[in-house]
Amino acid sequence: MSETTGGDQLDASGCLTPAGIAAVRAAPPGEAPEPLARHLSACPRCQERALAGGVPRGPRRTTRPPLPSPGRLLVLLLALLAAMAAFLITLRQLSGPR
Repeated sequence: MSETTGGDQLDASGCLTPAGIAAVRAAPPGEAPEPLARHLSACPRCQERALAGGVPRGPRRTTRPPLPSPGRLLVLLLALLAAMAAFLITLRQLSGPR
């Protein structure tokens, strides 16, 4: 296949190969081969690879943040209850005696 039809620059799944990404990156703005530019505009995976320089990324490592200690949780709960009580007391005082 020729460069204008994607040829060896698209793999079996239709995504850009490293050669396809290199062709898009090497082309001046607005002059990338049309099939490659069309695919790149619609494929988030290829966009990420093109912006990363064509280097495949490994899986993202996500770690859960540590849970707050029970003591800290208790302090936050008590502070919340104290703030709610203060709000209700203030609201009662502002509404006046009945």
